[in-house]
Formats: sequence, C-alpha cells, structure tokens
Amino acid sequence: MAKNTLVSPEQKATQEESGPLAVGVSQTAEQNTPRNIGLIIAYEYKKRLSQRSFKISTAIILILILLGSFVPTIVAYVSSQMNTQTKVVVVNTAGPIAGMNNGALFTYIDRTLNGTTQGQSTSGKPAFSIAMGAADASGSVQKQVKDGTVSIMLVLERAPNQDVQFTYYTTANPMSDSTISKVQGVAGQLSLLDRASRLGLTTDQTSHMFAQPQFSVVNLGVQNDRSTSDIVAGYVIAYVGIMLIFMSIYLYGYGVAMGVAEEKGSRIMEILVNAATPFQLMAGKILGIGAAGLTQMTAFVVVGIGALLLQTPIKDALLGNNTGGLNLNITSSSITLLLLLLVYFILGFLLYASLFAATGALVKRQEEVQNAVQIPMWLFLIGYLASIFGMSNPDAMWVTVMSFIPFWTPTTMLMRVAMGSVTWWGVALSIVLMIVAIVICTVTAARIYRYGVLMYGQKPGMRQLMKLARTK
Repeated sequence: MAKNTLVSPEQKATQEESGPLAVGVSQTAEQNTPRNIGLIIAYEYKKRLSQRSFKISTAIILILILLGSFVPTIVAYVSSQMNTQTKVVVVNTAGPIAGMNNGALFTYIDRTLNGTTQGQSTSGKPAFSIAMGAADASGSVQKQVKDGTVSIMLVLERAPNQDVQFTYYTTANPMSDSTISKVQGVAGQLSLLDRASRLGLTTDQTSHMFAQPQFSVVNLGVQNDRSTSDIVAGYVIAYVGIMLIFMSIYLYGYGVAMGVAEEKGSRIMEILVNAATPFQLMAGKILGIGAAGLTQMTAFVVVGIGALLLQTPIKDALLGNNTGGLNLNITSSSITLLLLLLVYFILGFLLYASLFAATGALVKRQEEVQNAVQIPMWLFLIGYLASIFGMSNPDAMWVTVMSFIPFWTPTTMLMRVAMGSVTWWGVALSIVLMIVAIVICTVTAARIYRYGVLMYGQKPGMRQLMKLARTK
C-alpha cells in the first residue's frame, strides 16, 4: 500500500523554484564533497593559470614592481654622476668685514653654506665650491659666469654709509634659482656681524644677541619611534598594496560571477549538479580562482621583498657610503606588512567571492553580470577610497571604525598598519571579525547559490531572496 506523503506549501514552493534537477543531485555527490571540491579547484586553478591574459598581466606587474623598487637607487646613481656642485667666486672690495680678512671670510662663507645637511649633494660632495677672487678680478670672473665655468659671482662692496652691499651675478633662471635665498641668508648674517663690529660689539656678543632661544617640543600623542626609511617604505607598500588588493579582488571576484553565469547560461549547470552539489560547485570555483589569485599575489610579494633586499647592497656597491637620496630599505615591519598583504587579500577575496558567486547565480544572461555586480563592487570601492583619503589621518575615528568593518578591513586596516597606528590586538581582532563575516556570507551565499543556479527564466525579488537566505 502506497504511503501518502504530505508536502508543505514551503516545500512545494522550494521544489518549484529549484526545478526537478535539484532532486536529481545524487547522494554520492554529497558523500564525495572533499573529492568533488578538489577536482573543481584543480580545474579552475589550471584554467586561470593557462590563460594568456593571466601570464601577460603577471609579467607586466612584476616588471613594474622591480622597476619601482629600484627607482630610488637609480635616481641616486644618476645624481651622483652629475656635477651637482655650485661654483661660487667671492670678490671682496669692501676690505675687512666684521674684523675678518679674506681668509676668515672664506671660512665663514664655506662653513655657512656647506656646514649643514642642506649643503650636501647626493654625491657626498659639498653643494658649494667656494673660491676667493682678487679685488680687481670682477671683469674676468663675469666672463667666466657667462661662459658657464663659474655658477655665481658674489661681489662685496662698501657703501657710502659704510654698510656692506652685495651684488649677485648669475646666468640661472630667476624663477628656478634656489641658490639665491641661501646666499641672501649668508649676506644678511655678514651684514649684521659687520654692523655689530662697527658698533663696538665683539663676535661673541653678536652671536649671543642673535642666538636662537631654547625651544622644546613635547608630543603628548602616540609616540612613533620608526625610522624615516621604515615610514617611507610602509607608505609605498601600503599605497601599492591597497591598489593590488582592490584590483585583484575585483577582477577575480568578477571572474567568479562570470564563470557561474556562463555555466548557467549554457545549461552546463544541469549536468554539473548531477555530479556535484551546488555548494561544492561554489566552493570549488571560489577556492580554485582564489588559489590562482594567491599565486599571482605571492609572486608579487616575493619579487618585491627580493628587490628591496637587493637594493641596499647594490646601492652600496654603486655609491659607497654616500648613498644619499631616498631610502626604501626593507625592515622587519616591512616584511610583516607584506605578509599581512597576503592575509588580507585571502580574507577579502573569500568574503567578496561568495557575494560575487551568489550574484552571478541570480542573473538570467551573462550580459547582466556587469550590472549585477555593482552592489559588491561599490561596497568594496568605499573601503578603497577611505584607505586613500585616510592616509592623511589614519588615527581619525571614522578610519578606525571602518577598519574593523569586515567589508572594508582589507584596505583600511592595511593602510593603518603601514602608518603605524594599529596595535597587534587590533590586527588580530580585524582578522577574527573577517573570518566570522566570511562564514556568515558564505553560508548565506551558498543558500542563494543553491537555488539561483537552477532558476532558469526567473528573477527572484528581494523578499524571495531574503527567504532563500534564511532557508537551510
């Protein structure tokens, strides 16, 4: 005697939405979940790595990373090969100035112009080459200035009121000549010293009169003991890393949505669901494409670390101790930042790939994918823009709050770590929150995906999607 089977309205609606193929999923497929997921992962991984676009884009970005890592060294080397010294000839017709003869005057001008870090060129030589000319050599030195053998001639004369006046001869463009202000500073000091000497003040008294007052700065905020090179390296890695994370997660997530829509549109899904469950299909596709993205990102990080590690010995070999310029030396914090780049890429991809997969399963045609993925794309774009604008003030409250929201954590938290404004427990908490969000989004997306891949010719509304998300 046949048994009567009672079917609830919810179960009947579910069967109608899913279609007869949902019932055709074999029990064997559910029992072979690890094997089926592994096969799908291998297929998707090999498919991505064999694509010509993947190989070309990876090669181009690796070349850009190498060139970018060596830009400071290249700039410092080119600068060292150029004659960056400014040749200055001083012609003194004013006699002793502040009690100094030509020898003492030469020492004072040379020490003032070259005695600070601003007076050092990238090649390690003094920025200014000072020479004293004879009092009657003004005409010949002017000719040398016109010929370019001398950069500047500075003539010191005594005015009728006994003040010292200075005449600056050069052929440089006044709009781009940064030397004028430096020489003016020296001229102002010499004028003050000469006037004080004529008033009967000694050099010590004059120096004491114009000495700078003691001025101390006490910073009550967060103390940052990182070196300048570490800060610069963190800023560069953060900026480049944020762009890589954004581009990679979007491109690979879009690839997940396109792959699902393509299989659904070609009705291949009807065959696939007889060999694997929808959850296995979604998990395999996400993990397979994610593994391809992780391979590419790992290559970027490894090459970047290697290039930065090679920069210091190459710079020392080319320039010796006089490296100068911008340093991007790799440090332990930089390596930590690069490793966090991989961690946040993996977590961010898993989070957004589940959303992209569910979105791709809901469209009827492949052409609709671009419009359908706008919501997760704009959601991720908010975090990207916040990271860029937040670099100016990483400790702002709105930046801190956004960095702990899982959808925006990958870019904002990476930026805050690079700027040195995050504690270790903050990083750990952000990772835990992302893992929780990944589990929730994956479970919800799997339910939507399970029904969406088999709903041909139907477009569920928002109420129906909410119902599907709650259905186990």
